[in-house]
Amino acid sequence: MGLTVLVVEDEKNLALSLKRFLENKGHETTVCFDGDIGLSQCLEMNPELLLVDCRLPGMGGIELLKKAKALNPNLYSIVFTAFGSIEDAVEAIKLGSFDYIQKPIDLQRLGQLILKIEETVRLKREIDYYRKREETELIGSSLAMTRVRETIQKLVALSLDKSPPTVLITGETGTGKEVVARLLHRKSSRSDKAFIHVNCISLPDNLVEDELFGHEQGAFTGARNAKPGLMEAADRGTLFLDEIGDFPINLQGKLLTAIESKKIRRLGSVRDREIDLWIIAATNRNLTEKASLGSFRPDLLYRLNVVSIYLPPLRERREDIAELSNYFLRKYAAQYGKNIQGFEKEVIETFQNYNWPGNVRELSHKIEQAVLWCEDNLISLRHIDAVLKKRFQNNSFLPQPFIDKKELIKWLLNEPFSLKAFEGELIKTALEKTQGNFSQAARLLGVTRDWLRYRIEKNMFDSD
Repeated sequence: MGLTVLVVEDEKNLALSLKRFLENKGHETTVCFDGDIGLSQCLEMNPELLLVDCRLPGMGGIELLKKAKALNPNLYSIVFTAFGSIEDAVEAIKLGSFDYIQKPIDLQRLGQLILKIEETVRLKREIDYYRKREETELIGSSLAMTRVRETIQKLVALSLDKSPPTVLITGETGTGKEVVARLLHRKSSRSDKAFIHVNCISLPDNLVEDELFGHEQGAFTGARNAKPGLMEAADRGTLFLDEIGDFPINLQGKLLTAIESKKIRRLGSVRDREIDLWIIAATNRNLTEKASLGSFRPDLLYRLNVVSIYLPPLRERREDIAELSNYFLRKYAAQYGKNIQGFEKEVIETFQNYNWPGNVRELSHKIEQAVLWCEDNLISLRHIDAVLKKRFQNNSFLPQPFIDKKELIKWLLNEPFSLKAFEGELIKTALEKTQGNFSQAARLLGVTRDWLRYRIEKNMFDSD
């Protein structure tokens, strides 16, 4: 992974040896030899790890550490102390230093400490990445998405209470229901507790009860030990019941009782256990219709649907497609190390005229594929899935066929035949049908845009 490291050490040979040692371990390392320059470097490079000698010319190491931590409270540090200078070490630890090492420096111990810091930073980066993803993938300036964000903000305020309302998130597959559920949890007062995701459709019917409610030892054959269920595991946190429309009808009553009473009973037990859960459910099914058909309990539906969040399909918020596309392009270009600056105009037109049955998830997937295949600065239609291109070409704003065959035959029979005139007529007709759009006209003619421009520039057909 590698860290950005600043070494502040006035013994130049030692400082340069540390730089070589760290760079061989894959860390980006900068070295300076006094405290004043060290503080300037902290401001300039914002390192993840500071290695500093306690005794420095100019600003001392302890003072530097104090000011550096004020600039960046998340800065990790290891201090070097002279043999027997325990006061410096104690002061450094009080200031939040990760640890200290006495000189002469034991490189093996230093490497072990840095490995621990590296693992902590890696975990923090992952958490920051997923938190950022949850926030950024819920993007879009459409009225529908503005309302979703407003509802989330209201729910976050309500969740400060010990008993936040149950939430039902509805929407088609791929609209981002899990993203919303995780975002609600992360912004709530329960964010430091468990978020348990239960996909109801993936659990076999005969295991749902055991998985959710748990069992006692000897409750059934093979139950050698007691096991808490997922509802207990989510105590004081959030339980996300994904695909709730597929929850077995024979267990819906028990789930309803648990939600209302805030108590669960393990299989084989005679004792109820109190639980404190925030229940968030999601479905792509019409639960009202299922309730009318008898496959979903109406009372459970009412209990789950205290607050509802509807995530519209992408085809109902086409004005968000360009913004989402550019977000996913930046994300995947960075992920795969590609220098791709954007999309050709017809790509966004393609996206905006496609119905996206897989919604945001499908859009993300298509752009990831395009980024992988693109070796240019811009993503063009040739990098996009063939199904999307075909539908684009068949859209109503590109008339197909653009020349009626009977009219073409009639024209050929009644006019003196000339290949130049025939080519010119085709080009003029294509440009008229596409209102002068060279890319679309070239696509109708089955030629490249450059070829079309070349033929026009060479005056290959006469004007009227």
